[in-house]
Amino acid sequence: MGTIQAFLKNCADSTPHIEGLIGGNKRFTFKEFNERVNQLAHYLLEKDVQKGDRVAILCKNNYPFPIIMMAAIKIGAIAVPLNRQMTAYEMEGVIEKCQPKVLFYDEEYTESLSLVVKKQMIPFMILTGSGIDTVPTFNELFAGQSGDEPEQTIEGQDPAIILFTSGTTGNSKGCVITHQNLYAWFTDIGSIRKVEPGLRFLGVHPFYHMSSVLNILNGIYNGITMVCLSDSDPASIWDTIEKENINMMMGFPSTYTYMLEELKNSNRDVKSFKMAQCGGTKVPESLIRQYAEYGICLSQGYGSTEGWAVSAWHPDMGYDKINSVGKPIKNVEVKIVDPDSHKELSTGEVGEIVVKSPYVFKGYWRDPEATKEVLKNGWFYMGDAGKFDKDGFLYIMDRYKDVIVYGGENIYSGEVEKVIHEIDGVLEVAVVGIPDEFWGEIPRAYIVKESGSHLSEGEIINHCKEKLADYKIPEIEFINELPKNSLGKILKRQLKELALQTQ
Repeated sequence: MGTIQAFLKNCADSTPHIEGLIGGNKRFTFKEFNERVNQLAHYLLEKDVQKGDRVAILCKNNYPFPIIMMAAIKIGAIAVPLNRQMTAYEMEGVIEKCQPKVLFYDEEYTESLSLVVKKQMIPFMILTGSGIDTVPTFNELFAGQSGDEPEQTIEGQDPAIILFTSGTTGNSKGCVITHQNLYAWFTDIGSIRKVEPGLRFLGVHPFYHMSSVLNILNGIYNGITMVCLSDSDPASIWDTIEKENINMMMGFPSTYTYMLEELKNSNRDVKSFKMAQCGGTKVPESLIRQYAEYGICLSQGYGSTEGWAVSAWHPDMGYDKINSVGKPIKNVEVKIVDPDSHKELSTGEVGEIVVKSPYVFKGYWRDPEATKEVLKNGWFYMGDAGKFDKDGFLYIMDRYKDVIVYGGENIYSGEVEKVIHEIDGVLEVAVVGIPDEFWGEIPRAYIVKESGSHLSEGEIINHCKEKLADYKIPEIEFINELPKNSLGKILKRQLKELALQTQ
């Protein structure tokens, strides 16, 4: 069974002088990148970080992030990228679940660690950066450390990375991605996608996302230069594309929308930029067509943290299929099944999308019950409603699972409802996603107040802001009663229909 800890060494051996990693004011060739990773790996071993220990990373898009991630992987530890938007309340829940032995963090995110620090939940915390620079104490970790490869026996089923899908205490679920998952992906896809070393990728998409982890590893596997950028301002992105001769990047549709407006209103030389990867939520057809006018291929993919990459569409597949999410990628089996009977449905029929592939996650970290709910007989139940057309293209129609996709970020209705339920005067609450032209979906909370309560919208919003990341703050709609079936279950579909009627 394959493992990925040798990917960087192989790249350093084959393309030692190609730039591998750029960020802040630092530039590393692949040889230097590998040596830097090895030095940090030996430091972690000195600090008794062992195989299977979790190494959490709460850092911006800068060069330390890939170095920390690969150092953990090389010694058989498990890298845990953390969402930088989490509040202290959300961070506490995630840390309680994964229990890292060490956490690397940037100064900007100190506030979100306040409860973790107060409760002394992490044995070893390392301040990494401030602004675009690393701090001197982080740089000193490498002094005197060997640049040789660390020795560690790693097997294919060993976890390499844990990615969390949610951030609230009690709801956080860590998706375990194994060495074999990642090895299979790169060796399978690498056999059909021939990439020339030296291409340049802009890493502006948040590094804690599944797609960014893939792109970091893809650069290491294929010899692609990763240029890290923590400033997502459209002008800064285009400035970097020009300065660094960037060929490709990954972003949400909202990112590309703002970038397009900047491009239209400026005189820039962007001829190096050819490939814009997109995903996380529906990509507007008009956006794809407008980028094509500039000679930029805007492609989109479908997947999830658990199911990994499932399908992809690119313009070569035809603009008549632009509203699809393309065809399943190599070695991915996709079925459409009845959500109740699990019986496979025919072409054109809408049902739940289920996936089987070597890339599907191993399960939720220390949560066998949650794992059993979504992994059945080797098939992962995506929770999305979809269908195939007669040409084998996959279409996403709706969502079965209780998750809202806001500009590519997942919002789990239950976590928002839990926070709102804490407020005095709330009798019942149901949170649903409603369509939004820009973000894809936005959360709206339908709230039934207790009799006599004078609870206001502002009070609810303020409470949510104390507990939830900004993108999870819902619109508030007070309602006399929530629609329910005969068993008392809230019918969220009816709430969505109500929302559409009032838009």
